Amino acid sequence: MSLHAEQFFTSGFPHQLAGVVIGNSFYRQAPDSGHRLRIDFYETITQHKYGGLRLSVLHPDQGKIDTLALSFKEHGTFRARDAASGTYNRDVVHALPGCAEPPWRGGDFTSLVHAVHTYAGMWGFPAPDPTVRSSARMAAPAPAPAPAPAPSRVRETAARAR
Repeated sequence: MSLHAEQFFTSGFPHQLAGVVIGNSFYRQAPDSGHRLRIDFYETITQHKYGGLRLSVLHPDQGKIDTLALSFKEHGTFRARDAASGTYNRDVVHALPGCAEPPWRGGDFTSLVHAVHTYAGMWGFPAPDPTVRSSARMAAPAPAPAPAPAPSRVRETAARAR
């Protein structure tokens, strides 16, 4: 498959997270724990079509702790690209074998990057320094702070944040 994953994670997707690309996945180590963040493309039911990014938090001993799928469609990543080309195949990446052109080119990753930073921040992966600009064509927004959990009425305990 020709996802051009290394090019995507290092220059196409402006996440500004320090990490390493292995195969079609991006990995980042948390500074204060043994957790690792893995980001990769998730395949739809159709071969060579990818509907978004899958984020997984991995523990060295326990394996996968949590997974989140971020859809290109829900984040409007390829809306403008597909509207301009008049294609019906909305918000998916077609990674046909041997394709020289990156299939994700022309995407607006602003909303998707914000969701990645929010999820990563919940698991202790610090957001990138907003003063450092990436070589990508757009900068990632700073993630919004997580709301504090409201007090619970049950036995005066705090509610769990989701």
